[in-house]
Formats: sequence, C-alpha cells, structure tokens
Amino acid sequence: MAGAEHRLKFALLVLGAVHLVGFCIVKYGETVGIAGRLYPDGTPVGGDFINLWTTAKLILADRTADIYQVGRFMAYERTFVDGADIGLRLWAYPPLSLLFVWPFGLLGYYAALAVWSAIGLIVLTTGARRFGFDRLEIAILLTSPATLLNLYFGQTGSLATGLLLLALSPRPGRDPVSATAGALLTIKPQFGFLLPLLWAFQGRWRMIAWTAVIVIGLIALAAALFGPEPWRDYLNDTLPTLGTLERAGSGPFMTMIPSMFMSLRIVTGNSSLASSVHAGFAALVLIVLVIRFWQVKDGVRRSAMLLIATVLMTPYLHNYDLALLLCGALLMVRRFGSREGPASFFAGFLVIAAWALPQIVVLLNAIGAPISPLLILPLLLLA
Repeated sequence: MAGAEHRLKFALLVLGAVHLVGFCIVKYGETVGIAGRLYPDGTPVGGDFINLWTTAKLILADRTADIYQVGRFMAYERTFVDGADIGLRLWAYPPLSLLFVWPFGLLGYYAALAVWSAIGLIVLTTGARRFGFDRLEIAILLTSPATLLNLYFGQTGSLATGLLLLALSPRPGRDPVSATAGALLTIKPQFGFLLPLLWAFQGRWRMIAWTAVIVIGLIALAAALFGPEPWRDYLNDTLPTLGTLERAGSGPFMTMIPSMFMSLRIVTGNSSLASSVHAGFAALVLIVLVIRFWQVKDGVRRSAMLLIATVLMTPYLHNYDLALLLCGALLMVRRFGSREGPASFFAGFLVIAAWALPQIVVLLNAIGAPISPLLILPLLLLA
C-alpha cells in the first residue's frame, strides 16, 4: 500500500474512533432515560428493529395475515410500548423475508437486538474479507458513521452491504455463496438490482441462472408456508403506504436520504417533478455505467462502479445504508494511492466525503442545500 493511501486510510480509522466516542457522548443521555423499549423522546430503542421483532412475533403467533396490513401491524406493535405513539411503522420488506426473521421472536427484545446487530457486523466483515478488503479497510468500514448509524437505527444496511460484497466475489466455477447472497438481496432489491448487469458483462450466465433458481425456490417456500395473502397485502397495502410516505411524507427521514429524488423534493417541493428528474438522472448513470463496464475489464474497478452507481440510482437509500458507498470509495482510492498531485488530492477528498456523508447529508438536507448526489457522482467517474 502506497504511503499516501495508507495515511489516508489511517486517518479515516482515527476519525472513526473520534466519531464513535463523540456519538456515544451525544447519545448517552438517551440511555439514561430509557423506559421499557423507548428512549425519553418516545422513539424505540434500536430504531426500526422494533418492526423486525414485531414481525417475528406475529409469525410465531400465527398472525402472518396482519404483517402487511399496516393498520393491524401498527396496532399490534404498540402493545409492546404500552400504546405509545411511535409514528408510522411497517414491515417494508417482501414476504421472502418472513422465512428468516421469525427466530428473533423467540428472544426477548434486547437479546434479539443484540443478535441482530451482531449478524449485521459479521456478514459485513465476512463479505468484505471475501471480496478482498484488507484489515485496515475493514476496520474503517466497521467504525464508519454508516455502520454506527446502522446499529443505532437497527437497520439492514450492514447486512445488505455484506451480502452484496459476497455476491460480487464469485469464485471460479459454481459458487453457491455468491449465488445465495445475490438471491437474498431480493429482500432489499435496491441494493442488488445491478448485479445481473455486471454478471452479464462478465459472462457469468450460470451465476444468473443459479441465483434465479434460488429466488424462485425461496418464493415458492414462502408461498407454501405463509400463503398468497402476504404477497397480496404487501403489494396492495404496504408498498402504497411506503410510496406515499416517500413522496408526500415529511419529517426527519427527509434529511437521511442522499438521492437526487430527495434533493429535488427538498428544493422544489414537487414530488412528481423530483421523480421524473431522478428517473432521467438514473438513466444517465446507467448509460455511463454500461460504457464504463465496456471500457474497463478489471473486476475490482467494475465492482467499485456498481457500488457507487447503486447509490446514485436508488431514490430511497438512507444514510445508514451508505457503507455501500464507502466500499466503492475505498476501492476507487486504490487507483490513486501511488500518485501525487491534484488527482490524488481530489480522490482523497472524495473518499473522506463518502466516509462522512451519512452525517453530512443530514446537515445539507436540513439547511436546504441537498448536494449529496454531486459529491457522489465524481466517484463513479473516477472509479
């Protein structure tokens, strides 16, 4: 590793440690006032993990039909917080997810939260190691703001990033690990939707076929165990509710999304215009990605492009999902670690920005200067 690259990555590790200490100090007051499963401000400990735990409890109670009926889901969830108003809550993941979340209902809330958090970190670490990140790079990922926020909000960003890295690291011949990881990403499709494109450029047709077979098998198993009703309710109730929230809802979540869609929604207040412009922007990013895939044969660089393009093209990615972006940035900086001059300096600036974006996006969106897509786009062009 070149000296400049090593210094940059060591600085990111130090920044991660400082950020971790500062975050704990800021949030300490919340832990002192925890009552039951709620922070003093009335939000659940572990953030959205309460949705996963509620889903698991409903499965074990043989009330699967209530999971994707948003009103029924929220009514049941509130029984775990003594009826407190914890805002709009729903289980946003497709019924395939029900195959995997039910064991968490066998545990108490805090034990389940600890296991869930550990699984996310383990999958992220395993995916990073298999992909080829070194120890320093993995340490940067694990201490980054994105990973810390993912833990705080009880979210799936670390798990999905780890699965995507596993899918991006196929071994010669049949590789059930990569195929299975790609299939599991259908639970969070905004992470894995570009995988078939990359595999097609790589000529990995068997990987595409095996992944499709696993997905079909999981869908069939979920339908056999839970029936067709969850799929119907997911499409007719949960997804429309989620879409309405993203297009017309307001609140802190708007500051957490670094997409072109949310940037334009904040600036113009017009969700239809924001959706149309984002669609055009995503199409341009896709065109650039295809051209770069055609020009660049190196597998690592192609993976970096895919990681960064995924963040740019997805309208609803949140700040706790941005370990995805940091992975792409760390791969990009490898190209410039041995160079001197403006290009190396600019690459270093972009990597630091990608590392800090999970926190920066909140500030930028809150003050009406949502320029996050402009900070991300150069990464794609340099990768």
